[in-house]
Amino acid sequence: MFKEFLKKDLQALFETESVDFANGVGNFGSELGCLLVVLDQDGIKSNFRDGESYFSVIGTLEYVQDQTQTKFGFFNERIFLSKFETKGKFKLLDRESNEAIANDPNNDAMRLLVKKSQKFNYRISIPFNEPIGDIESVEFQTSLT
Repeated sequence: MFKEFLKKDLQALFETESVDFANGVGNFGSELGCLLVVLDQDGIKSNFRDGESYFSVIGTLEYVQDQTQTKFGFFNERIFLSKFETKGKFKLLDRESNEAIANDPNNDAMRLLVKKSQKFNYRISIPFNEPIGDIESVEFQTSLT
């Protein structure tokens, strides 16, 4: 229920169309320039009251890019530069991790690629049981048997 909102907020935050969710199994996140979201299944909490559904989600953001195109503090910078409506939903939980995954200066395709990752907390409230509209008319029949 919250994933479509999380994806939309991440697309706005990082100005990318490429946001993907992983199930945490296998070697994901190797697509260059794709923001990968790995959700911690134990970190998803929900509460429903007063016509709202409240979600608190913990996960990890991963981003693979050429070292020259991103710098340390990439996630912090993107959140700092974002609009207030989006910024208030995210909290970064630890330091950014940088891992070199390819390094061959002689081969352009295998230049220094870095996988950046950082844990985050995302909080959102979504209305549920929204009014669909007014009932315009009701038709029914009765019969005696």
